[in-house]
Amino acid sequence: MGNLWFSTKDCSSFMAPFINNGMIQNKSINKKGLYMLRKFYYLFLTVALLGGAACSSSDPDDSDPTPPSSETVLVGQISDATTGKGIAGVPVTDGYTFTTTDADGNYRLVANRYCRNVYYVTPANYKVALDPSSKLPLFYSTSTIQRYKENRNDFKLEPLPAVEENFTFVAIGDPQCKTDADVTRWETETIPDIKSTLKSAQESGKWTNAYAVTLGDITFDNTVQWDPMKKSMSNVQIGTDYLPIFNCMGNHDHDATQANTYTAQTNYIQRFGPVDYSFNRGKAHIVVMDNVVCTTTNQSTWTYEAGFSQQQYNWLKADLDLVENKADKIVFFCAHIPFRNGGTGTGSNVNKDKYYAEVLQLLTQFKEAHIMIGHTHYPQNYIHSGYKCQSGLPIYEHVHGGACGAWWSSNLNVDGAPNGYSIYEVKGNVVDNWVAKPTNQSESYQLRVYDGNATYTGSKNYSYTWTGGGIGGSSNINTPGVAGLKNCFVVSIWNDDPSYWKVEFVQNGQSTPMTRVSTRDMCVVSFFFNECGKNTTTWNKSFQHFWKVEAPSGDPAKEENWVVRATQTIPGSKKTNVYEASALQTDYAGFAH
Repeated sequence: MGNLWFSTKDCSSFMAPFINNGMIQNKSINKKGLYMLRKFYYLFLTVALLGGAACSSSDPDDSDPTPPSSETVLVGQISDATTGKGIAGVPVTDGYTFTTTDADGNYRLVANRYCRNVYYVTPANYKVALDPSSKLPLFYSTSTIQRYKENRNDFKLEPLPAVEENFTFVAIGDPQCKTDADVTRWETETIPDIKSTLKSAQESGKWTNAYAVTLGDITFDNTVQWDPMKKSMSNVQIGTDYLPIFNCMGNHDHDATQANTYTAQTNYIQRFGPVDYSFNRGKAHIVVMDNVVCTTTNQSTWTYEAGFSQQQYNWLKADLDLVENKADKIVFFCAHIPFRNGGTGTGSNVNKDKYYAEVLQLLTQFKEAHIMIGHTHYPQNYIHSGYKCQSGLPIYEHVHGGACGAWWSSNLNVDGAPNGYSIYEVKGNVVDNWVAKPTNQSESYQLRVYDGNATYTGSKNYSYTWTGGGIGGSSNINTPGVAGLKNCFVVSIWNDDPSYWKVEFVQNGQSTPMTRVSTRDMCVVSFFFNECGKNTTTWNKSFQHFWKVEAPSGDPAKEENWVVRATQTIPGSKKTNVYEASALQTDYAGFAH
């Protein structure tokens, strides 16, 4: 019905002063006048309804008393900051539908009544625009959209000397800062580590043109930390350039006092801009979307599921339809809650398959597709073997551990992986390499080797073993062991996957393949309980990124001249990375809290 601006409620309110019996008691209007007013009212109401001018009572702006002068229209020009000429063919959206700029760089879009910004998809041959004060990406309008009016927003883009065929993409899972102490750790540990890593790489000529995205849960249900977190991301300077840090919305970024997804997004949008957007770098198309769906029926019990609305799916399809030569490009799809495992299982970590299958199918149009995810506070690489890209490669889902790890309780995620972030190297239309970078640790730190016969205890005097497990805490949580780990070397490789990693035990030049196994990290579980007082199932889970091999002597502690060698193959480039460890982790060293 087009742009809907008037409801029957509005009509009633508009005419109420004239027809309300209580208001007519001044006797200033005679019966004939009252009859004509009522006739005018019903005629007005009929025209409004037949003209499609009725507005849903759910419209957040339903109470807006401003009479319409026209449709709500978004207009403007996107131009080259150097030449002043308009840039043709740039996609522009209100978050609901798209248009593209004409030959002169002009756009016109009739706005959806719920829109809050107008924004564009940054072309690959132009710089990412940064806010002059915050240094965060600024690809959207910041003025309030005026309903029933023409809203003009012009954008000037600075051209790049050339399209960035090669660039670095930094993925940051869950900063999730709740307290001032959390923000301090983020500012003094994570941010400096990112700066140092990228600076060293830039100086060595290894990486250039870096971009970053947080993958949701910037804060932990605490709006007080919004501005400090925004400020912390404003000064990440690498050489003479600032690192553009894009942001993705997580479940803890939604305002849990609100009863629907739309209003729960408001605080976030006011500080970080649109929740569903995209941009281009080199031969890569990067999409960022909010996949947290509010399911609550009242404000006192805020709940959510993972997935997308039909409107979001339609927006994504329209966005991808505008990408040229998809079969020759990479797509990075960034969201918060994992796609993995489809709609199976229960709980917030498992999606309800709201348009997930449809989204996956859309991504197969590209040469390579990589889904970038956070949320879990442990890493996992999931291969969607049923969805093949144009290269023949499956869609690869990277579930990232948290920058905060296990909520800043230590230097660990809940599975034992170190706090950190991940770095992806893009060369042309291939993801050439990637590495999970531990905060304040070397890039080579990718695995930990244990003695399957070891026992771990601590200040609470609760013991845990690989084979027998343990009992943890007042809640009496049983931690089962794995009998098959007796007499074995047990290796945790937190960034592995079941298809592209080879792990072997090498002793005196002889190589023995290791077997992938699911287990708990008994050393880490013991640490969390004995030293951190964590005794819930959150801190006591089984994971698949473990490998085992039986010690030749039956006693790993007595073996000599050995090394565990883990070889990673990058699916697209076929590049290999080799990581090694030759010492047993026997205590809580490195697990600071």
